[in-house]
Amino acid sequence: MKILILYFKIGRQNDRVHVNEHLYSFRNYIKGVEFYYFNACNGIPWYLTIPEFDGVIIHYTFLIRRYNKKYYKDWSKKIGNLKRIKGYKIGISQDEYAESEKLCTIFKEFGIRSVFTCIPESDYQKVFPCDKISFDKIETVLAGYIDEIAASRLKKIVEMERPIDLGYRAVKHAYWLGRHSQLKFDIGEFFKNKLASSDLKTDISTSIKDVIHGNKWYKFLLKCRVILGCEGGASLFDPTGEIRIAVEKYIMGNPGATFNEVEAACFPEKDHTLDLITISPRHFESIITKTCQVLVEGEYQGILKPGIHYIELKRDYSNLDIVLEKIHDVEYCKTIAENAYKDIYLSGKYSYNNFAGKIIDYISIKSGQNEHSDPIPLISPILRSWLKVRRFFEPVIIKLIFPWRYLKIYRADIFRQIRMRRGKRAL
Repeated sequence: MKILILYFKIGRQNDRVHVNEHLYSFRNYIKGVEFYYFNACNGIPWYLTIPEFDGVIIHYTFLIRRYNKKYYKDWSKKIGNLKRIKGYKIGISQDEYAESEKLCTIFKEFGIRSVFTCIPESDYQKVFPCDKISFDKIETVLAGYIDEIAASRLKKIVEMERPIDLGYRAVKHAYWLGRHSQLKFDIGEFFKNKLASSDLKTDISTSIKDVIHGNKWYKFLLKCRVILGCEGGASLFDPTGEIRIAVEKYIMGNPGATFNEVEAACFPEKDHTLDLITISPRHFESIITKTCQVLVEGEYQGILKPGIHYIELKRDYSNLDIVLEKIHDVEYCKTIAENAYKDIYLSGKYSYNNFAGKIIDYISIKSGQNEHSDPIPLISPILRSWLKVRRFFEPVIIKLIFPWRYLKIYRADIFRQIRMRRGKRAL
């Protein structure tokens, strides 16, 4: 089988570790399949329409480009060749709480027939209404899984000494993501202030300058006995992007506004209308490093169980004294971490191997493997060689030249990062 995977990156981005683990899980775990990875940051060229692929996977890093209206219209024209690419198309989508109508347009316009999504079955019709788009299949998957390659590499060092008793990293999220998204920042600030004079050695930050990228995140986890956390996702459904625009305008005029003020002014009684609060890749990353987790009470897809796989923190912090007592108990924390490691990682249920295999098996069925042949047999090895060369040199070229078209794509995000670094509230 020949599978084309379309993704989006600008140069060698400092991605969170789980982004690359998710993207390259197909190549890393599925054997006997030819994978062609293409970075569509500057559009889709004509030569991808020549071969006949068995399947085309549209990765969530590609689909998330719909957010920025300032550049999306121009970029959407450059990906027009996606319509002409031959092969059964599926989308792996995330963050469907924002601009899902545009997502439906992309799926319909470019012939994406199936979608693997993070939303639960109960909300399929709300996010992907039948009058706008119909699919052969919609299936709920997790936002991330356990990378067995990383877990195997970490086995030798998970028992190392851990100088940090309690660690955490989070940043302030935009108010248009809803109240749940504020929880990640709030618990960090609460514990940072509460434990300022504690005998616990902590490393807690909610500053964007302290965000940890790539494999450095695993190194940080290995230094921590305990890590804070909560469920991922967002609670506010904004299918058209109108709420986001309203919030950004309001914040511009009222930079010191609280979440309650913004909610009352921009989206009263609209929060918690979508059930997109889910277990996060961070939880699996903590498990394979045997880092005990203190998590805000939640469902966690029924995978993590309080008192067994994590120490539960009540949303109102009413059991804080009990939680702190358990954090001080080194042996208890080790037991919790071992339970999670044994029940979740060693079970093999939540691996990228299973995730990638499920999607490739589905493509194999839908594409009718071996029922067609490549119209130009030599194009596949030539294309593979070209994509390898392109993948190696493109980040270097972008970094050296950095043409205005790339700056145009990211200038709004760059300016937002500058404002955040200056201590202003993120839009």
